[in-house]
Amino acid sequence: MYFPISTLFTTFLFLPCLLGNPINPSGTNPLSTNDAVTIAAINQLLSLFSISLDLKTFDELNNVYAPDAQNGEVGGGDPLVGIPAIIEFYTNTFQNASFKTEHTSDTVYAFDLKRTTAKSISYAEVSYFGPPEFERGGALFVDRSVVFKEKFEHEFVKLKQGWRIKKQVLTILSVEGDKSLLPPR
Repeated sequence: MYFPISTLFTTFLFLPCLLGNPINPSGTNPLSTNDAVTIAAINQLLSLFSISLDLKTFDELNNVYAPDAQNGEVGGGDPLVGIPAIIEFYTNTFQNASFKTEHTSDTVYAFDLKRTTAKSISYAEVSYFGPPEFERGGALFVDRSVVFKEKFEHEFVKLKQGWRIKKQVLTILSVEGDKSLLPPR
């Protein structure tokens, strides 16, 4: 099981809250124990999403999305609906072994936290690394990458199995680099 640094940091950041102690000098506690646990679960879920794509373990997406989840892109037409359609899309997009990906989420803001629903906005970078220009003691990627800057809007639902993405909307903010490396869309 993976425990990304951001999740561990989040856990330590909210540890006083989890123990029932105030986390700010004013003596008020803006987050409940349940809020802190929900935020940590959301961070774990988004990390599992990224890791699943990078490691090409697409079946793990069954543990990320709700069965009737919607996955869409701003300006991209009809959203994908249901886990099978979402897994098929990501498998077709990322299974190409001639490039590697690295997904990183650097900002996650969770809000509207309720007992069985929550929302978040997150910003991420996705790097595609093409085939190496040449190899010497390992792969060397020289000027052969594309970086997407992305914004995700998520709605989450808590199911019997735990938190899952119910709706995901992607906005591509920018694309930089060698776009010839990208898989066909």
